[in-house]
Amino acid sequence: MYTDSDVVQVHTVAEAYLYLMIVRCRTCGKGPLEQRGDLTRAASAPGGWLLESVCSTCGAERPLCFAVEPAPTREQARFDRINPTSERSAAIDLLGWLSLFQTILGESSQHRNKPTARQLAYEAAQCLDEALKFYERDHELPDESAFFTEESRRRFRDHPQYFNRSKWRERRLRLPDIAAQTQPLHESKRPWWQFWR
Repeated sequence: MYTDSDVVQVHTVAEAYLYLMIVRCRTCGKGPLEQRGDLTRAASAPGGWLLESVCSTCGAERPLCFAVEPAPTREQARFDRINPTSERSAAIDLLGWLSLFQTILGESSQHRNKPTARQLAYEAAQCLDEALKFYERDHELPDESAFFTEESRRRFRDHPQYFNRSKWRERRLRLPDIAAQTQPLHESKRPWWQFWR
């Protein structure tokens, strides 16, 4: 049913759910995809994890297979880290992380509940940290390997100034410090990456 080429490599469960927000539907080319159930272990799925999804635009259903490395732990889930490693994402490209950053930060600024708004700002900061992993040291612009689709490469070629590293580093300085976060963030039973539900 599935092949190894269908496997999406992620670092955490949170990254798998964020992937849904930026991947395009194979049927209509739009999206975003919405989850149907939770990410679960599945022996039949290459990578070992399966998440059923549906396109919010056309309704096409799509099962997504994930490999989660390092393996998820309860401790990791308590602190809501997107990526506890120094490796850049293989699932979400630079443009995807910048888009997620702006979406989540926008949600944070509109939220009336201060603890939730603060939590979302913390997660937006993490998205920006993931984006900055795509830049080589002392390089102002990324190379094209930072973009996984022709659409995002075209965006980079047409608007390179949007991807200036110094611009995003400056914005990052205004956001919460990830290293200072030592307490679990959950104040509700809803995972933060499902803020739109």
